[in-house]
Amino acid sequence: MSTASPQSSASSRASVPVILNPVARHGAVQKRIEPLQSAFAAHGLEAVLVESTSEQNATDLAAEFAARGAPIVVSLGGDGLVRAVAAGLVGTRTSLGIIAGGRGNDFIGKLGIPKDIAAAVAIVANGRDRTIDVLDLDGQICVGNVSLGLDSTVQEYADSVRRIKGHWVYLYGVVRAIMPPRRIALALTIDGEQVEFRGLSAGFANSGRYGGGLKLSPEAKLDDGLIDVVLLKDGFLPRLAAELVAFTVGKHTVGKHKLHPHIHFGHAREVHIAATEGAEPVEIVADGDAVAQTPATVTIRPESLQVRVPAAEAQ
Repeated sequence: MSTASPQSSASSRASVPVILNPVARHGAVQKRIEPLQSAFAAHGLEAVLVESTSEQNATDLAAEFAARGAPIVVSLGGDGLVRAVAAGLVGTRTSLGIIAGGRGNDFIGKLGIPKDIAAAVAIVANGRDRTIDVLDLDGQICVGNVSLGLDSTVQEYADSVRRIKGHWVYLYGVVRAIMPPRRIALALTIDGEQVEFRGLSAGFANSGRYGGGLKLSPEAKLDDGLIDVVLLKDGFLPRLAAELVAFTVGKHTVGKHKLHPHIHFGHAREVHIAATEGAEPVEIVADGDAVAQTPATVTIRPESLQVRVPAAEAQ
């Protein structure tokens, strides 16, 4: 394991391991290191920086720190690194701390962790630990969402641009992805019930947020022991486009009235996903990254990860 050398003036400080992705945001994360170290020092802590060489390496590093008894391991990167570090901490008593360093940073939005470095470090130093659920995709840990179809296409378009910032890049991706949309045909088994689905997107949510603040499932909870199932059916394209844009900014209902007839919501504890017979495998995206293809099974692992959150973050 390669770690930064402790500063000579920091001998009395408690050390906090910080796993970082050196190429996050095309290397922009490097600019966050100096203010991060200063913020830790202001709380009497030393940030011990460890560069990961891959997602699996980040997972292994986190697991090693947990085995050594570290009370917290911090991720400095995007949602992909959060997922990788979380995978090494699931089932342990070590908490996951998060400092934003990616593009979307959706998981911290759900937890109420700000993007500002000093504010996020203050939470690492003085926040509380909360136990949450995670998704398990055939053994791969996912903290936010698993999706197929339109979300994958949106991600492709979002990754292709550099000048559009924040959630606007994903709204751009939505508009591009539906002109014309790619359709998927899936054979789903939802808690034992077989469902044939043909449409634009299938999402299985834990956090319910993606794309820099867009909302896949606004009412998703991180600790309810359930997967939020969101199926976007096919429909008349102009109406569907209007529904989809409203949907992605979280306007799903008005009072008790459902706003989007083409969007199905449900809950499950286990979902098996397969392409329909004779169809090509469908790409599966987890926390913004393409990680697998159908067939696959998503399950919920209740109360399996500790995260460091603000003392009074929204539930």
